[in-house]
Parts: sequence; structure tokens; C-alpha cells
Amino acid sequence: MSFNKAKQLATFSRVWYLFDAKWQCPHASGERIARILRGEHKPIYYPGESTGDCVVAINTRHIALRNDAWRAEALHIRREYAKTRYDIPLFKLHELDPTKVLHLCTMNCMPRDSGRRYDLARLYTFPDDAVPSHLIRNVSDQIRGSRTTPQRLDDLTPDDIEKFPQMFKWPKELVVDDLDRDKFVRVLSPEELPKRHVMLGQRAGRQNYWFHVPTTRHEEVKIN
Repeated sequence: MSFNKAKQLATFSRVWYLFDAKWQCPHASGERIARILRGEHKPIYYPGESTGDCVVAINTRHIALRNDAWRAEALHIRREYAKTRYDIPLFKLHELDPTKVLHLCTMNCMPRDSGRRYDLARLYTFPDDAVPSHLIRNVSDQIRGSRTTPQRLDDLTPDDIEKFPQMFKWPKELVVDDLDRDKFVRVLSPEELPKRHVMLGQRAGRQNYWFHVPTTRHEEVKIN
């Protein structure tokens, strides 16, 4: 009976989740965060009840979008006054507030009802991994991202780089030293330059007369 009672208390209690937004799409991440905030992952979920959990999102400064979405997508602002509607590109909004894009994407994934503002109040976003101690000590679970975070080359150690399997080895003769460029590059003289045909034309009335004059690169053709 004690186990069932603890399980029941865990179901009704609010769990704190940690979400790392580094290299994650804000649209796909907003769907996962909105599901946790609304409590749709719980068996006691009901649309009119507040059964959601709390989410702490970190590294919102390093979110990623596909292709040219930073410039193509924009935030529409309308203040209900004349000539006050304008659009802000996402890259400009991200420069002003690094946490705003993820917050808006999460809000768009939630229905427009009276409880949305209260569900969003349980979302804490931070541009970096610096989280206050009174919030991080409540975290007991983690939300898995929609993308796998790639590892940068500068994050690898020299031992990991040497152990990385190589498909083939480049020959040493492939690398050309700048000091030995005279052995591979030869400057041609003007006499050795290939000749080309320059197309020149004259206008006489309504007819155009075209002819070819063989010249070199250092010669000029003048027509009197």
C-alpha cells in the first residue's frame, strides 16, 4: 500500500524537468516542452485542469533553425493602434533577447485558452547554462532533445583524433609547400601566350559588319 501511495503522490506532484536547447530546433522543442507544461504526459490530464510540470530550459542562445529561417520567419506585432503593425525577423529578435524565440515557439504550440498564461509561467528559460541554485536543486528529470548534439572538432582530445578511423591516407607529395611553388608554377612570357580572336564591329546605317582580328592579350585594335 505504501508503494501505491507514493506512486499516487508522484503522479499529482509537479516534477521539474531540465531541457538543453543547444543545437535544437525551437519549433520541435516547443512541442515537447508544451506537452510537459500542459501535463499531457500524465494519466490524470484534463484540458480544464492545471496538471502540468515545470521546465527549465538552458542554452537558448545556441538554438538552430533550418536553411534561411532566421531571416524568412518573423514575429508579427500588432498593438491595436493605427500603423503599429510591424514584423521583426527572428535573427533580430534573437539578438535582443536570446530566450524569446524558444518562449514564443512554445506558446504557439499551446491552445489559446485562459490557462495558457499559467502554463507558460512554469517555463524558465536561460541563455546559458547558468541557472540559479534555488531552481536547479528542484530538477529531477530531463527532456530528451529532438536532435543529437554534434561534437565539435575543438572539443575532441588529441588522442580521440588519432584513434578516429581513417578511410585513406593522403600522400605526402599532395601537399605543396609555398617555398617550392617555383617548381610547379611557371610564368609565361607574352610571346608564349595563346592568341585569341576578338570580335569587333562597326555600324553603317542599318547594317552591322562584323569581322575577326587575331590579336594577343597585350595588343589593342583600333578602327579608324
